[in-house]
Amino acid sequence: MLIERSMHFFHFRLAGDFHEGEAVVLKRVVFLWTGVTAPMAACWRALSCNPAVKVTVFSELHRHAQTAYNESALLSGIDHHLRYSDDPLDRPQLVEQIARLRPDSMVVLGWRSAMCRAAVESPRLADVPKILAFDLQFGYTLRKLLAPLVLRSYVKRFVAAFVPGERSAEYARWLGFPDAKIERGVTGLDIKVFAAAAAARVAAPAYPRKFLYVGRYAPEKGIDVLLEAYGKYRQAVSEPWPLTCCGMGAEAGNLRRTQGVHDLGFVQPTDLPEVYGEHGAFVLASRYEPWGFVIQEAAAAGLPIVCTAACGAHHELVRDGFNGRVCRTGSVASLTEALRWVHSRERMLTDIGRLSQRLAEPYSTAHWSDCVLRLCGTITNPHLGAVSRR
Repeated sequence: MLIERSMHFFHFRLAGDFHEGEAVVLKRVVFLWTGVTAPMAACWRALSCNPAVKVTVFSELHRHAQTAYNESALLSGIDHHLRYSDDPLDRPQLVEQIARLRPDSMVVLGWRSAMCRAAVESPRLADVPKILAFDLQFGYTLRKLLAPLVLRSYVKRFVAAFVPGERSAEYARWLGFPDAKIERGVTGLDIKVFAAAAAARVAAPAYPRKFLYVGRYAPEKGIDVLLEAYGKYRQAVSEPWPLTCCGMGAEAGNLRRTQGVHDLGFVQPTDLPEVYGEHGAFVLASRYEPWGFVIQEAAAAGLPIVCTAACGAHHELVRDGFNGRVCRTGSVASLTEALRWVHSRERMLTDIGRLSQRLAEPYSTAHWSDCVLRLCGTITNPHLGAVSRR
């Protein structure tokens, strides 16, 4: 207890817009999350490296999720607790476990998880400042239009929102968060690892003439549109590029039956940077994609990117005609034209990929850590002022 309380005297300045000499005490940040991804694990690990911060992650997993992640391996070295959503939730035990940590702030992903709701709604944790993290986009659907009413009692427990980009910030405003309490940058990744993949591509004897898709083989990912557009692309050009797919899901059989498509199956996160380095362009045909971690990864790996307008990340990471193409969602013709656009610019693709890397720079784990510290420092020290916006 003495050691823990002594941390109150350990001051550090936050990166951001604070004035010289301003300091903030931050002792413990608890993350309540659903699922585990390699980018988020890299972010938590980066924040844990700050000697003034103690990070604890509680993650709720789906036992039968379409993934082959080894979550424990991804979180190695990070203080973490894993549970499955189909197991009975011992709410008092969870709250007690969090309360014993004496958190200075909690970062909570979304509002659907029973684990997250139990912690957020607990009277015992009511005085802990909470940040709502999510990547959902605003849309004119009945569910989202009614969200401010349906979620009012839940959302009012949070003092700030942490979102990936502008589309999600629009939804945060709709939920009632003022601009000053919305921080962008909830997603980050290890830029250096993917930069090495870009360097390997540049150093190769010839540019790799191969398209790459990474993601679940599911209908919402637009696999049918991707395969039909890819087939039309193959008919329209001489020496068409092959298409490599990394993932797993119900659409795997259709991929394997399509000429020119090579299915690698699920690739562990530690091996993905090498795969990105061996390919020449990235394509994502999603019908629904609130953000798109893989777009971040592809950009950081220096790839030209083809994606649909449904992908939230395209606002920040894909400039149509600049470092890739943004296609009409669900349009085979638009996607076919985009694949041909990449094919016809082979000599320019290395430079186009460098533009992707530049756009990915703000999504480093270091920048993510700064965003978290700025958010937590503001809510635990209100005199520091509002959350700064990029």
